[in-house]
Amino acid sequence: MDLPYEQAKKITFTRRKAPISPEYRPLTKIAQIVLVLYMASRGSSANLLKFQLLNWAFKSEERDGILLLIIQDPLITPPIINMDPSVNRALQFAIAEKLIIFTDTTGKFTLTDKGKDFAKVIYKEKDILVAEKALLKKVGLNITD
Repeated sequence: MDLPYEQAKKITFTRRKAPISPEYRPLTKIAQIVLVLYMASRGSSANLLKFQLLNWAFKSEERDGILLLIIQDPLITPPIINMDPSVNRALQFAIAEKLIIFTDTTGKFTLTDKGKDFAKVIYKEKDILVAEKALLKKVGLNITD
C-alpha cells in the first residue's frame, strides 16, 4: 500500500499523556530497594539478585507465599524469576541520589545514612508500601545473598 506522503503539506503530532503503572515508577522501586536494605539485609547491603527476587515477590500475594515456602523448605524447586529492568534503573537513580552506594569488590549495594533516613520515614508511614513491608517483616534476614 502506497501512502501519499509527497502530497502531505503538513504532518502534526499530538503528545498525549501515558500513565505509568505504579509498579514501574522509579520512586516506588527506589522506596522498595531502600526498604529491602533497611528491613531484610545483613549490614544494610544486598546484591542485584536479591532485589530481583524480592521485586518478583512484591508483584502478587501468590508469589509472596511461594517465596515464604522456599525459605521454609529450600528443597522446593524455585520458580523462574524474570529480571525486571526497572529495578536496575531504580538502583541507578538511588545511587545518583546518594541513597545507596555500590561496591565493585563485593558486588553489593549498601544503604547510606541518607538512605537510612529515607527508609525510616517510609517504614513509619502506615499507608505506604503496606504489602511490601509486611512481606519484608516475614522474610527478615532469611534470604542470603
